[in-house]
Amino acid sequence: MSVSLRGLVLVALLGGAALVSGACTPYTVVQQSGPPSALLGVQEVQVRFDWSQVRLLGKTEAEYLAEKSAEEQQDFAKIKGETDAAILEGLAGEVGGGVRFVPGTTQPDPATPSVVVQYVDVQTGIYTFAFNMPSKLLARFMWAKGGQVTDVIDAKAMVGADITTPSDHQRMEMAGRSVGKAAGRFLLSAQGK
Repeated sequence: MSVSLRGLVLVALLGGAALVSGACTPYTVVQQSGPPSALLGVQEVQVRFDWSQVRLLGKTEAEYLAEKSAEEQQDFAKIKGETDAAILEGLAGEVGGGVRFVPGTTQPDPATPSVVVQYVDVQTGIYTFAFNMPSKLLARFMWAKGGQVTDVIDAKAMVGADITTPSDHQRMEMAGRSVGKAAGRFLLSAQGK
């Protein structure tokens, strides 16, 4: 390899590394409290999941499910529950034992810090030998304290559909854990950790 070609390869590799390192934040801040952060010192967080605003392949959930069989509708309901659980797992795993996350289905108690995970855009994906489509997930985390939204972030993940990840259940769980971890990193950052 000539010196100039080696130099060109080195520049390309360093440029690629710079692009990757510049994209280290796994979330986008929409609204942030502080300083000091409203999330500073939080030890318990109520977690609620909201699928009411989700878009699936450009459709509302009702429109998307109207095109599905009863079996496919039940399968999607299962995917939703698995994705919720995976987000909770990623969130708790990233933060560690310092904060307790309590899932709930009702309106959070205003006296307790809370986060609503609002699903924005979901593509469960598909894997076949002839056609593949990745699983994608975009979720908005709306943190509240004292009944007021204080911090908002967006987190997204994409998991490719291939022979190692053929199941949409598997891919959506992976995407859920990924966005949960991103939200956990935001919470740790807000707490100065």
